[in-house]
Amino acid sequence: MMGRIEQKKNIKKRNRKRIIVSILVIFLLLIGGGVAYATVLYQKFHNVANTAHTNLARGDKSDLRDVKVDPMNDNISILFIGVDKRKNEPSRSDAMILATFNHTNDSVKLVSIPRDSKVQIVDPTNQKNYGMTKITHAHYYGDLNGDKGADYTIATVEHLFNIPVDYYVQVDFKAFTKIVNALDGVEVNVPVKLVTQNSKDKKNAIVLNPGKQTLNGEQALAFVRNRKSAGAGGDFGRGKRQMALIKAILHKSANISSITKYGDVIDSLKGHFQTNLTFSQILGLHNYAGSLSNIDMMQLKGTDDMSTGTYYFQLDQNYLEQVKSELRDHLELDK
Repeated sequence: MMGRIEQKKNIKKRNRKRIIVSILVIFLLLIGGGVAYATVLYQKFHNVANTAHTNLARGDKSDLRDVKVDPMNDNISILFIGVDKRKNEPSRSDAMILATFNHTNDSVKLVSIPRDSKVQIVDPTNQKNYGMTKITHAHYYGDLNGDKGADYTIATVEHLFNIPVDYYVQVDFKAFTKIVNALDGVEVNVPVKLVTQNSKDKKNAIVLNPGKQTLNGEQALAFVRNRKSAGAGGDFGRGKRQMALIKAILHKSANISSITKYGDVIDSLKGHFQTNLTFSQILGLHNYAGSLSNIDMMQLKGTDDMSTGTYYFQLDQNYLEQVKSELRDHLELDK
């Protein structure tokens, strides 16, 4: 019985889109500089960003801050959340990246958080104790409680890292293939043969052979989804490929010469993202453009755990403490 239940869960898991890279595209476009200097694109994204702007239930600052911080003047953190959003259903976060920005030296750190990490889920309304479970469930519980998925996810991440999460950007998977296609694909090195289903869940529809190549949207989705092909490396290997694709998008975005491509990417985001950053605050991140080629990328380490009959990613607590210390130092927070 347990085997059949777990099998059903695994099927649902495979159906979720691995979109960790798409949630950075907004900033790759803007802080890279292309949009800021093109009037048509400026207005186009201004309209999209204004529509996407939303406030958190907590207000305009983290409870871990004494005063509100601003991207144009202060060290800040941003949580990028990718969700598998389905009509009229609560969403789980399928990908999360916590980014810290240091205003003094214009540097950026990124931490990839595995969706199955076993953590304490935090209810910011203090109405219920959800206990220790997969971090992806925080968004689901929040959506069930008044569409507060982002609020619950942020509160949980703050508790996990003991740092304030000042801002967030949330994107759903539907934008992913459009974004990569709008960039005319991205070049990556495929480490091993990867056989993966496509976005319509057709089994073994996409085959990627080893070697450097340019991937279209469907292929890029397969590249960051696969964890079960021989040599794919499970969740940790998938995380490494997700980071590799982030670097590829960074490189491609920095070298885009066609304004049409920027416009197509912005159009693909319409209706598919939300954030508590204002348009002017997003533009204020342009100061970090010079750091895009040298971002410090980290991935939480851990081990696979099936001891309860349910799969969890058990975080390496020693490494987690090291990451927490690095992030607090980068934000110049008191010890």
